Amino acid sequence: MPLPIQSLNNFPEDNDNVQMSSLGLSDIQIQLLGLSKPTREAKVIVSQKHIDLLKEIEKNQNDVVTAANMLNNIKDAKVCNVPKTIHDNDLLALKTAGLLTGSGRAVTLTEKGRIALRDAYLKDPVNEFKKARKKEKFDLTEAQNVKVASKKSTFKKIWLTDDFKGEFDLRLIANNDKLLQKGLMHSEPLKDFEVAYFIFPSKGKHSFWNKNVSYPLTLAFLNSDHEIVDFKDMEAEQTESVSPDSNFVKYVVEANKDTFKELGIKVGDKLEYKDNKIVFRKSN
Repeated sequence: MPLPIQSLNNFPEDNDNVQMSSLGLSDIQIQLLGLSKPTREAKVIVSQKHIDLLKEIEKNQNDVVTAANMLNNIKDAKVCNVPKTIHDNDLLALKTAGLLTGSGRAVTLTEKGRIALRDAYLKDPVNEFKKARKKEKFDLTEAQNVKVASKKSTFKKIWLTDDFKGEFDLRLIANNDKLLQKGLMHSEPLKDFEVAYFIFPSKGKHSFWNKNVSYPLTLAFLNSDHEIVDFKDMEAEQTESVSPDSNFVKYVVEANKDTFKELGIKVGDKLEYKDNKIVFRKSN
């Protein structure tokens, strides 16, 4: 639908603002098309979903448009193309929250959007940027390009050991065939001090895999006295099975990968079930 022709009169200020109501479009449609800004910004709490969408959009930079804007010295020159995987409703929600601006699916992050994304990177638990940064001011590009520590890294999560109170919260107690087979499949990642607890009907050399689990795990294998007899790691979506060296495993505790190592929990220590928690007991 074409825009209405502007009248040629002696009031140029009126010519600068097309009356969008004459188009027959709703306020939401006008806002989504980028033809008009809302009269006031909705008070919306920035959620994790907002952040995830911003991360996906921000990395999808339109290099040609951005370069052209920079040549013309346009403020906030970086323009991003919204991926097709992001629905119109989600794009509208981001614009309504004041996190994005732009016409259609060619957008730029607002100041509010950049601050929200900056804060998200700073709050990342595995924040390698904090220890690698060299500049006094935050640099979003630098933060995105910092690599997570490799397996050989000596970096330790000091905050993890400081916050540990000797107990793990339980995400799952698997004590029947159905739960033992399903485990953590299709579940959200475990929190820092959250574990899954497996109870087998008899002792044995019980095997595990990580199919349909999107995050890596460390398994602590326990005997009938809840004493740790072995550890095994599994990568995300690993279909190759792992099993303990012991044939006398009765219980298994799954945690985020390397959690036990970072907390100094070793073979011989105990992980006991008590009051819907897994309690850590250091060996003598």
